Amino acid sequence: MRLARRALFAALTTLILLSAVTAQTLRPGNDPRNQAPTVGTGGPPGGPTGLFTIYDGDTLRKGEFTFSIAYSNYDRDPGDVDIVAVPLSFNIGLSDYLELFFSTEGYRGVNVNNPKNLSSFYLPNSQLFFGATTLGSGAAIILA
Repeated sequence: MRLARRALFAALTTLILLSAVTAQTLRPGNDPRNQAPTVGTGGPPGGPTGLFTIYDGDTLRKGEFTFSIAYSNYDRDPGDVDIVAVPLSFNIGLSDYLELFFSTEGYRGVNVNNPKNLSSFYLPNSQLFFGATTLGSGAAIILA
């Protein structure tokens, strides 16, 4: 019985490894589709274009490249904060299995329309002295 279990385990392992090996075939050279990840729409930068971000193992072929630009507008309710980001990315295929990727934020803008609604420090021992005997909390800190 032990030998049968080992043989079954070896057969299943071999089957799984063989299916992984067949997935490594290259796309034909006349396939015009460029399946490189670019700036996604409606989400964080990265991933293929479209509504959903799906990560896969497809890389650019040698010599192919992509350039992408996106515009993202985020709104935060307390303080009516508007955050605008313009991510840029560039990919180039160095070989059929290796690509070089660069991504940066070309522009980022933060506009606080109502700063009085933002919270400030509520950490212990974070009060500031505004006089000899007057303690208070500092202004709101906005990191962007």
